[in-house]
Amino acid sequence: MFRLKIALCFLILSQAAVAQFRDPTKPVTTPTTEHSPTIQNQGIVLSAIWLSHRSKRATLNGKTLKQGESFNDITLLKVKKNSVLIKHQGLVKSLYLIPASYKSNH
Repeated sequence: MFRLKIALCFLILSQAAVAQFRDPTKPVTTPTTEHSPTIQNQGIVLSAIWLSHRSKRATLNGKTLKQGESFNDITLLKVKKNSVLIKHQGLVKSLYLIPASYKSNH
């Protein structure tokens, strides 16, 4: 019985020591990008369009590209005011920005 109590105390203390070094804001099992089907199937996200007299850029999956540049098999073909034309895995696709909605002060 005494050995069982000692073993139980050792188990509790070892778990507390491991938990001390774990980031409490992260889930216990964090999927990696390579092995997570939801991240792989999420697709290409257009988050911003940058237009100026000198350049046309768009932010795709967190990476800002100039018109004509490529990144991770994504080629930015054309940048328009509210959309872009890309080539990904041999297919040409249009991506659109969702217009921002503003709350009225009535």
